[in-house]
Amino acid sequence: MEPSGGGLGPGRGTRDKKKGRSPDELPATGGDGGKHKKFTLKRLMADELERFTSMRIKKEKEKPNSAHRNSSASYGDDPTAQSLQDISDEQVLVLFEQMLVDMNLNEEKQQPLREKDIVIKREMVSQYLHTSKAGMNQKESSRSAMMYIQELRSGLRDMHLLSCLESLRVSLNNNPVSWVQTFGAEGLASLLDILKRLHDEKEETSGNYDSRNQHEIIRCLKAFMNNKFGIKTMLETEEGILLLVRAMDPAVPNMMIDAAKLLSALCILPQPEDMNERVLEAMTERAEMDEVERFQPLLDGLKSGTSIALKVGCLQLINALITPAEELDFRVHIRSELMRLGLHQVLQELREIENEDMKVQLCVFDEQGDEDFFDLKGRLDDIRMEMDDFGEVFQIILNTVKDSKAEPHFLSILQHLLLVRNDYEARPQYYKLIEECVSQIVLHKNGTDPDFKCRHLQIDIERLVDQMIDKTKVEKSEAKATELEKKLDSELTARHE
Repeated sequence: MEPSGGGLGPGRGTRDKKKGRSPDELPATGGDGGKHKKFTLKRLMADELERFTSMRIKKEKEKPNSAHRNSSASYGDDPTAQSLQDISDEQVLVLFEQMLVDMNLNEEKQQPLREKDIVIKREMVSQYLHTSKAGMNQKESSRSAMMYIQELRSGLRDMHLLSCLESLRVSLNNNPVSWVQTFGAEGLASLLDILKRLHDEKEETSGNYDSRNQHEIIRCLKAFMNNKFGIKTMLETEEGILLLVRAMDPAVPNMMIDAAKLLSALCILPQPEDMNERVLEAMTERAEMDEVERFQPLLDGLKSGTSIALKVGCLQLINALITPAEELDFRVHIRSELMRLGLHQVLQELREIENEDMKVQLCVFDEQGDEDFFDLKGRLDDIRMEMDDFGEVFQIILNTVKDSKAEPHFLSILQHLLLVRNDYEARPQYYKLIEECVSQIVLHKNGTDPDFKCRHLQIDIERLVDQMIDKTKVEKSEAKATELEKKLDSELTARHE
């Protein structure tokens, strides 16, 4: 996948205050005697994402015939090449740039070509136009992009749909970017509509070809997104990312691997920013639809019994979600949520796997986690003395919200605290309940983000407080009874003596 920067590099600049580290570097230990190495996110994703960052490679290359090997004679007779000699240098440069786009080259590979002499550029454009024209006469190119769109819209199902999708995937991989652009948003919408229908139907009843067709669509999307135009078009769709997330089904491991790789690549895109958060939002939406924890499919894919490739893909996506995040709180929260779901136990099993890709992903997870731990420890050490002083804590909070939109809400909270029932038994229970509510909202103990649209908590506060009061009274009574028993035993012992 090739973003606007010319290659899928590391995620956007992470943590600018990281002890002089380059924003796109992560520490890791290699196999060279424990020495530390630096490697970028591009290396993190290793071979899995290389198909996105590299130029599309054709599976079958046409051998030039003997007539074409004599390029000067061949192109001299070609009317396209002859007409190209008559156009201006400016027009050649325009065609040259179009050629670079059509070839799906990244910036690194485009730059040396741009430095060529205008004569060489003119010849390159001439050869490219000749090759493109010849390619259009090949049998593979005889099926136009519009024909595929019409077939996808015709309601094909099962084996017929699978055959169409397989042929489309080959065309998306082998044809130039201009062909993909012709397929365009209209073709992408057709693919996503079919994928959504298959997802919805699978929840009710699954046919023999449904999973295979779903997987083939994911492979088509992978080929479609292997250029800037494809990425941009996909990101402009309303449900594209959500449908990719829904394709992460451990019951269909090969499809989940491809979907996880696509989502990992999206997470580390430098532009647009916060792509990892957009993917996370889609995962949260999918979890609400299925009434499960949002990271549960990833945990299921990591558990014993699944393939190593699936485990690597799931851990890669976890790293891609966490690493680009700038905020320490966000990274710690995501990691803690995963640990609550059982990732800690799963990691112990993963460390026993002898696989180089797995070791790389584990190294990334561990190194980032250790770094965040020390950062968090340093932050807490700085404010440890202040945390025990009521006045200092209040002043810190007041300074945090002062002259912001949060200030009136903070004042309202304090005003409501003044209304807590003035009862010796009830007041501590009110504050205990308030503390628990605040901690759950702030620390997200339920594993999901709070619903900021919610205006009313459906909780019977009075009943809870009464229960807590009764429990406190019982505990006090039991403590008093225990104390009286001890006194009675002491008195009886003294009398016997």
